[in-house]
Amino acid sequence: MSHAPIEHAGERYLTLEVVAELYEVQVVLLHTLYERGAFGPGLTHRGARCIATVRLDRIATVARLHRVCGLDVDAIVVALERFPVELPAELPAEPT
Repeated sequence: MSHAPIEHAGERYLTLEVVAELYEVQVVLLHTLYERGAFGPGLTHRGARCIATVRLDRIATVARLHRVCGLDVDAIVVALERFPVELPAELPAEPT
C-alpha cells in the first residue's frame, strides 16, 4: 500500500487505510464514518476511499472520541454533528 498522497483538483488525499494506520484506529471505523458523511466529500481512487488531508483534524477528533472517551460510531456521529468543524471554502495558497 502506498502512503503517497493522491493529488486531485489541487487537493491532497490519503486513503482511509493509510489514515487508519497513521492515527492507530480501525479502518472499519473510518469506513463507517466516511459512509455516514462524517468527513465531508471524499473520492474513490483505484477502489480505495480517500479523504482530503485538510480534514485530518477531523480524524484526530474521531480517534480521541473513540479511544479516550470510549464513544461508538453512533455517538461519534452525534458529537460531530453537534460540534461541526467549519472548513474554509478555499484552501490557502501554499507559500512559495
